[in-house]
Parts: sequence; C-alpha cells; structure tokens
Amino acid sequence: MIYDLKSPISINNDPWEAYNDIDEHGSLQLSNIEFTTTTLCNMRCAHCAVGYTLQLRDPDTLPMDLIIKRLDEIPHLKTISITGGEPMFSKKSIRETVVPLLKYAYKRGIYTQMNSNLTLPLDRYLEIAEYIDVMHISHNWGTIEEFSEVGFHVMDKKPPLKARHKLYEQMIQNSATLSEQGMFVSAETMLNKSTQPYLRKIHNEIVHDMKCSRHEIHPMYPSDFASQLNIMSLNEMKDTIHDILDFRNEDTWMLFGTLPFYPCFLNDSDQKLLSRLNESKNVSLRNDPDGRSRLNVNVFSGEVIVTDFGDETGSIANIKQDKLEDVYQTWMQSSLSQSLNCHCPKVRCLGPNLLVKDMYYKDVDFKENERRMNQL
Repeated sequence: MIYDLKSPISINNDPWEAYNDIDEHGSLQLSNIEFTTTTLCNMRCAHCAVGYTLQLRDPDTLPMDLIIKRLDEIPHLKTISITGGEPMFSKKSIRETVVPLLKYAYKRGIYTQMNSNLTLPLDRYLEIAEYIDVMHISHNWGTIEEFSEVGFHVMDKKPPLKARHKLYEQMIQNSATLSEQGMFVSAETMLNKSTQPYLRKIHNEIVHDMKCSRHEIHPMYPSDFASQLNIMSLNEMKDTIHDILDFRNEDTWMLFGTLPFYPCFLNDSDQKLLSRLNESKNVSLRNDPDGRSRLNVNVFSGEVIVTDFGDETGSIANIKQDKLEDVYQTWMQSSLSQSLNCHCPKVRCLGPNLLVKDMYYKDVDFKENERRMNQL
C-alpha cells in the first residue's frame, strides 16, 4: 500500500471510526494503536486525563525494533495515534520515537494522528507535516485568562503570565498556518460546566481564527487526573448539544464522540437529539474506538491498556512478551469487553465505552437492549 493512495480524511472517511471494521471485515478488529510517546509537557492542564503520569524527564524507551515488530504482527492496522504528554516537546523523543513511528506508518499506508497542544514553535510541526493525516488539538479555553490559569493549574512554578499568553496566541497562529498549508487540524472541545458558557466563542475561534477542518465535541467523563471535574447531567448535555447545533457553522465538519445517548433507549428527548444529529449537515457521530478497535501502548514500559486513561482496567499486557493481536483477542473475549460490545447493525451502533457505562448506566444491560433493537 502506498501513502499517496490513501483517501483524504473527510466526513465520509473517518479512519478512526470503529464501525469501519464491521463494514470491511464483518467484525471488530484491532485496527488502531495509540502510542504514549512521552511523559513530558510544557503545560499542566487541570482537565488533563493523564496528568498523574507526567514527569520531568522521560524514561528510556523500548527498542524501536520491538515496537515495529509488534506493529508488523497486526494484519488489519489502519491508524496510529501519537499522544503524551506533549509529543512535540522533546526533540530526543521526536527524533528517536515519533519520527520512526510516523515514517513506518507512511510506508505502510497507515493513517496517523498527532495529539498536540500546538503551542510550540511552528517549525517543529512543519518538520513532520508530510507524515501527519490529522493534527488533533484540545481547545477548551473560553478566554486567554482561563488558558493561562487552567492550562497551568497544577504546575508548581508557572511561566510568567506574558509567556503563557504568548503560548495561547501561538496555538491559534500555528493552527491557522498549518491549516492554510493543507494540514487537517481537528480541534476537540470537552462538554462540561466550565466550557458550556463559552462554546459559541470557542467554536467561532476554531472555525474562523484557527481555520480548523473539524470541530470535535466530546463529553467530559471523570477519569484519573480529571476525576474531580464538574460534569454535566444528561439533560444539561442534551440541551447544550442542541444549542451547539443552533449556532455552529454548517460549513465546518462537526464530529460528536462518546455521547451517552443511544438508539436503544426509548426516550423521546434522546431520540429527538439523535435524529437531529443524524440529519444535520456536516455532522457525524463516532463510535468510540477505545476497547473496540484500539489498544494503547506505552513506549517506555511496554504496558498495554484499552483506553488512553487506563484507570478502568489498568494494564492488561506488555509488548515485551505479548503480541498485540493476541492481547486484543484476549480482551475481546473478556467478560468486561463482552458486557460492553453490543452491536445494532440497523443503526450502526456499537454501544457505550467503559467511561460512559460507569458514569451513567451502571445497571443497564446493553446486551438486552441489543436484542430488543435487533428484533424491531
């Protein structure tokens, strides 16, 4: 497979959509690997899901030959995501880990996503631009003051205020420049009570100032470092999503992921929202790949987890001795996975992930819902 033959990312081609495996292979497959490539970051966001894992220096990485060998063993690998920490912070990590992974994906025709805060000098991103299919950034900042406070909330010694303001401005400018040069930049905003008052402003900034190709909306779920954040109730979330659909720019692709609303719930307000989302121009709903088509690998320890948070199951294997395809098959056959991975082909739904079920539907039997849906 040749990189140039890959179809461009679009609302009709979202390679991170787990349902693609059903369409192509008739069943879920291991098609997505997410790599944690650094424990370093120039920020310390209050909402960071992996804040407890951040360090002042990176440990030694596993041999790249081992990591590549494990990727070679995955027959249906379609996407690789690179996360951290901030993957572009350490030049050593970029040189020894990030670039080799990106070049591997390039040669194999695999789609790549980089999760970055985009606050670093532009030339770092330009150096890898040819290998990146999606530059993914989190943008949850209602004001530059909030960025300066919340973005460095748990840093013992914060940079001067002027320097923090400059990072915010650099994030906006980097996004606009990379977008103008043809990179697909996708900005994610979390739904919680902190972002809710600023969603219109954030959306306008993402569309007009940052010139992003896509705006992602994902509810905030309490996990690990962000376990104390003030989340929305289901009704608050539904009202907020309706508001977003009212004010959004219809020319920009909006992707809603990890929503806690399902066709198998015979709830009028749920069904009304889902119908509106499905019928809206340039809107897509993504089945979460975590635990379905994706595993996360730590390049330092070799530990494998089934979400990029890890507090629900912890490490389930290690690539030092385990093939990722074997790990995936063992996970899929586990009682926890079996309790979650329902499938309703009529509505192309793969059910909840671990975070959603634990937060809102602890006592719901989604397998029973699946049976009912498939009988309709």
